[in-house]
Amino acid sequence: MPDFSRRSDELEIMDDPAIAGTELFRTLDELEIINTTLGGYQPSLAGIARLLPPDCRSFTLLDVGCGCGDLARRIIPWAKKRGIEARVKGIDLSADTAAHAALRSQGIPGVEFAQADLFEMPDSETFDIVHAAMVLHHCPNPLAARFLGRMHALSRRGLVINDIHRHWVAYYGIKALTAILSRSRLVRNDAAVSVARAFRRQDLIELAAEAQIPAPEIRWRWAFRWQMVVRKDPV
Repeated sequence: MPDFSRRSDELEIMDDPAIAGTELFRTLDELEIINTTLGGYQPSLAGIARLLPPDCRSFTLLDVGCGCGDLARRIIPWAKKRGIEARVKGIDLSADTAAHAALRSQGIPGVEFAQADLFEMPDSETFDIVHAAMVLHHCPNPLAARFLGRMHALSRRGLVINDIHRHWVAYYGIKALTAILSRSRLVRNDAAVSVARAFRRQDLIELAAEAQIPAPEIRWRWAFRWQMVVRKDPV
């Protein structure tokens, strides 16, 4: 049994830059199915809603580690139902991933995707909200704190994190589910590793403190997800 008292430093297969092409795209698309089945988008959407003012009519959002663009494709109609115009820029370290997201999102207004590094984005390119889902657990603690700090610096209203609760039920549950249902070796391996690399509430509190950003608002959401919102005071 893994030691759930601390974050694992085991790497995921998807962290290998050599993973590309058909295998990568199949894995990203399968992760979208898993997130849809388990309600994995709700922590993100609810967190974004918490940062929008009651009279909001439009907002911009940077989606860091956009994957196949699945969240961006959901934000646009979600906002439209509320009478809000959303514009989303998704970035990913992988050029293949960003291109796949753009291909999957053709014809959807208000979304764009690019290969980019969060830490190399210019200070002048800011967004109302900066969001990352299932990305922070890929970062070891020192990098995770820097990641949060950079997200905060590029946001005008605040940041939203959607990530995993490190817990033995989540670990063995996703291990069993993906063993039965997944056809991807990456998903079957990385899903459980992601849980072992993930967070408990105190981890997130300490990372925010290390990043020197305001105290986070943290809520537990189904299924074994943390929704972390950090509000930025108006300038």
